[in-house]
Amino acid sequence: MPAEISSVDDITADTEMPPEVVWTANDYVGVITLNRPKDKNALNDAVSLGIAICIKKILASKTLRVVFFTGNGAMFCAGGDPKAFQAAAAAAAKAKETGAAEADNDNDKSAMAFAKMLEALNSLPVYLVGLVNGSAMGGGVGLVSVCDYVVARKSAFFALSEVKLGVIPATISPYVIAKIGAGAARKTFMTGDTMKVDEAVKVGLVNEIVETPDEMKKVAERILTVMKLSAPGAAAAAKSLILNVVNKPITEELMAYTANQLAMVRVTEECASGMIAVQAGKKPPWSETPLVYP
Repeated sequence: MPAEISSVDDITADTEMPPEVVWTANDYVGVITLNRPKDKNALNDAVSLGIAICIKKILASKTLRVVFFTGNGAMFCAGGDPKAFQAAAAAAAKAKETGAAEADNDNDKSAMAFAKMLEALNSLPVYLVGLVNGSAMGGGVGLVSVCDYVVARKSAFFALSEVKLGVIPATISPYVIAKIGAGAARKTFMTGDTMKVDEAVKVGLVNEIVETPDEMKKVAERILTVMKLSAPGAAAAAKSLILNVVNKPITEELMAYTANQLAMVRVTEECASGMIAVQAGKKPPWSETPLVYP
């Protein structure tokens, strides 16, 4: 858990980007790159701010369809910066010692800001693809878990070793559990065992394995070819549908919600143009959009 991170609500798309995160984009495709290779892309204030700015840029765009999430260097993300952990622990200890509610409140705010950032990433109305260039630990596994599709290097491993440090993976838990299921989470959370990439595929954290950076780039280009056929509005609505339906009991309320979602999509211009295209034996208009890796 990084300490003192900036809330997504506190910044705008025009906020100056810190060098610890690189944002590259064209009209339809964006790339978020963690850029602290010497520090294993560990999460600190600057990285968290950069990710938050990227979120704002994505939400401000009316045309982005696919966003890739990757890192520079040998690791994707080593999780929270140890210095940030120490600062948070010191603040909590001070609050307990002196009764300083302000210090304790700052620690709570930091954890909540990270939780809000994860939720903002998880619900982005674009296809978020993790190009996991190396291993991920702690909060880095949380970042992997909020991706819609994950491609990882064969050499990568995934570690949730918080219990070995006397901590728990609390803020990332909803997203990790949603990805790997409660059974795998019990084993991983409670033992702190490291997962190799093959096991990460088996439990659903990773979708595809590649050997080299060149292979990863080719997979990214293939994904863009596939996404050309997906109507952008429908893809965003489908993602929202999943988030609102998952693990919910099938009640009258849920059936009404799903029926309403279908009714709403049926009257969109996108749906009309798609139906006209299929009846005419033509490609839908959105498939003509050039999806190119920036």
